[in-house]
Amino acid sequence: MKATPLQSALALACVVLASCATQPEAQKIPVSSSIHPKSSVSTRIFDDVNGYRASKGAKKLQRHAGLDRLAQEHCEYLRQHRGTFSLNGRNVSHIGFDGRALLARERYQMASLSENVAASTHPQGGASQAMIDLWKGSKDHHKNMLDEWQFTGVGAVVDSDGTVFSTQIFANPGTSGMLTRTRFNSF
Repeated sequence: MKATPLQSALALACVVLASCATQPEAQKIPVSSSIHPKSSVSTRIFDDVNGYRASKGAKKLQRHAGLDRLAQEHCEYLRQHRGTFSLNGRNVSHIGFDGRALLARERYQMASLSENVAASTHPQGGASQAMIDLWKGSKDHHKNMLDEWQFTGVGAVVDSDGTVFSTQIFANPGTSGMLTRTRFNSF
């Protein structure tokens, strides 16, 4: 079907308007350690969790860049929505875990997953130990740190007031039925 002159004029106007539209400026947010390897809070958390695992006889976790991205995105979400959650001080939540687990299964063939989240107002240098101490103080988070996981992804975001938001995703590969565990349910 041939376009009428009016339809052609409307289509051209839409193209011109779309090309004149301004895009909102991207907000700069700290990036995960997979981009800045040895300088980030997430790398310190990864190293310190592995150190703690070693002290308890657990195997070292392998860092997974895809899981890092999922964890980092959740940290950014926590920072952007801080104060709106009802869990432990209203700064952290496992909201969206099922979606992160599904993405990890589909993109990275991870069959079982769990995650730890925390927020701390400790200075960046002490944030890693603060996160681990918070997780040690929670039965389920502590279990996640020490369970038989193969891969992990860690994200961390530092807000303007120094609050650090961290997410650590634990995963095992596989293709059979996906199992997930959060702070609120166990398998």
